[in-house]
Amino acid sequence: MKMDIKSKWPIFALSLLGMASSVSAARNDDRCAPEPPATCYPDDCRHCYCLGPENYGVNAPTCPKTCNGDITFTVAGFYWNSHQDGMEYAIDNHVKAPTGVTGTIDTGILNTLIDSEFENPNFKWDWGFKAGIGYCSPCDGWDFGVLWTWYQGRASTHVEREADDNAALLPLWSAYAPLQGGVLFATDIETQWKLKLNLVDLELGRSFWTSKYMSMRPFVGIRIAFIDQSYNIQHKGGSWSANTNTTPDQEAFNNDVDLENDYKGVGLRGGLNTVWNFGCGWGIYGNFAMAILYGRFDVDHDETNRLASNPHNKVKIAETKNNFRASRGVADLALGLQWQGMFCDCQYGFMISLGWEHHLFWDQNQLWRVVRIGDLFTSSGSDSFNNTGENVFHERRGDLDTQGWTLTVKFDF
Repeated sequence: MKMDIKSKWPIFALSLLGMASSVSAARNDDRCAPEPPATCYPDDCRHCYCLGPENYGVNAPTCPKTCNGDITFTVAGFYWNSHQDGMEYAIDNHVKAPTGVTGTIDTGILNTLIDSEFENPNFKWDWGFKAGIGYCSPCDGWDFGVLWTWYQGRASTHVEREADDNAALLPLWSAYAPLQGGVLFATDIETQWKLKLNLVDLELGRSFWTSKYMSMRPFVGIRIAFIDQSYNIQHKGGSWSANTNTTPDQEAFNNDVDLENDYKGVGLRGGLNTVWNFGCGWGIYGNFAMAILYGRFDVDHDETNRLASNPHNKVKIAETKNNFRASRGVADLALGLQWQGMFCDCQYGFMISLGWEHHLFWDQNQLWRVVRIGDLFTSSGSDSFNNTGENVFHERRGDLDTQGWTLTVKFDF
């Protein structure tokens, strides 16, 4: 009996398709949907992973730990300090401040700088937090999530120089020209600087074993940043004191300089997280990331004089605005100690870490200084302001940084 190959061909084709479908389904099941529970891998302690570092071929993923996909909640509290370049507000000059000022000759001596020092704000430590949620897929251990960082920094300073101190404070941000002309100086300066930092990071990454005790996690993503700054400087005494030797008399003023430097941007971010495990769940982590943000600066500079006595009228001295778009770089660094483990038959994961973080935001200080030069003594007029001389505008650029201790807790299930 002869077999008709042509008549049997459809049966063979269907059989081959069925076998291919079965193999493909089995492979997909192995790759993307392993069954719980996780395998426990001892390293002198009990440690659990769905796929351990020695049984996955090349670069086994470190998550999901529970084999069916992990949902991760992250909460962190931190105690950070912030700094910014270009915030000098006065020169402390060890030359005796003149009294009974009648003209430029009396204040000219202040142009001689002796044992002088720049005065900077005293930047404080303050609290902040992070909160995030993520998911690690059973398909090759890819993870994605979102993390929000909130922080408010601040700085404040109050300096005074009395006549007996043989010193004077030379303001660096004021465009006021006193009626007596000459070098501008103060005997009392108070500053307040505030920073509001909000960062939202969207990440896609994969954490994998490079050896039995070391894992890496390269990632890419998007960063959204809101960086708002305010800087207030108050001047009193000195050139703002009452003076009856001018015509008209100069009344006593309190000077107020209000500065705003706000940046809103979004851009690409990428980096590498590493964990150097040394057993029993303990390890050292080191993280690095870079971002380039494109956004908009809104910079304001306002200065007013307010009468120190009733009726406390205000007079505007300067008002400038600057709005522009620019790209800015950001660097993130972290180094610390962590412990992680599994519990409830490897169904839940827990991690706690403590480390030092450092974040650098390039060229965030875009504040403009407006100062008056060349003003002369004025002996006539109907108001209490000197309009001689000219304003000089210059930008005081600088980098912003935040750094400090961060305590992080993660929970996987």
